[in-house]
Amino acid sequence: MTTIYKFGSLEDGNWARHCYGNVFAREVHPEWSRVTIGADAGQVSLMLDIAKRWSGPFGVLYVLVVSRRGYEEARYQSARPCDFDDLADFAGTFREFFEQDGRHHLWFMDVPTKKQVVYDKHDLIYSYGDDDAVISLLERKGFVAGDPRIPFPHQHSYNREHDDYEDKVMTYFEWIEFPLQEELDNP
Repeated sequence: MTTIYKFGSLEDGNWARHCYGNVFAREVHPEWSRVTIGADAGQVSLMLDIAKRWSGPFGVLYVLVVSRRGYEEARYQSARPCDFDDLADFAGTFREFFEQDGRHHLWFMDVPTKKQVVYDKHDLIYSYGDDDAVISLLERKGFVAGDPRIPFPHQHSYNREHDDYEDKVMTYFEWIEFPLQEELDNP
């Protein structure tokens, strides 16, 4: 039986699901800071745990970088902000797709404050805003400071078992389509 996973690395000469080890790192730059998170499971729930501390309403950005169904590879922004319950419903409906398929990135944003949490195709989460509170949350969940570095070589899996999810995501919200922007679409 083949294991379905989003992101893989070489393990003993064979491709396998890559696990970061439940680690995080704070990155500070002159104009921004973020917490990079390598969660081994429950990435969508963790995103929601971070976002539920925000006031909302929330914007959603779905970045499709590889389509197996013929959709335009583009940035899809929800046309209208949503409340936390709607955000949680969307994330929960497609949790398996987001966590087990590498064809996309997913962004949640608190519209008033511009705080963001991003789940990328490398199975990493990036949190922008409230670094100390996010680190405290992670430590309560058993995460430790470490180095969630993207391995080389690596592979992204685009699983046919999830193709129907791609169709459903594309019709879930009314989306506004924008072209891909390499520097923005790789957090």
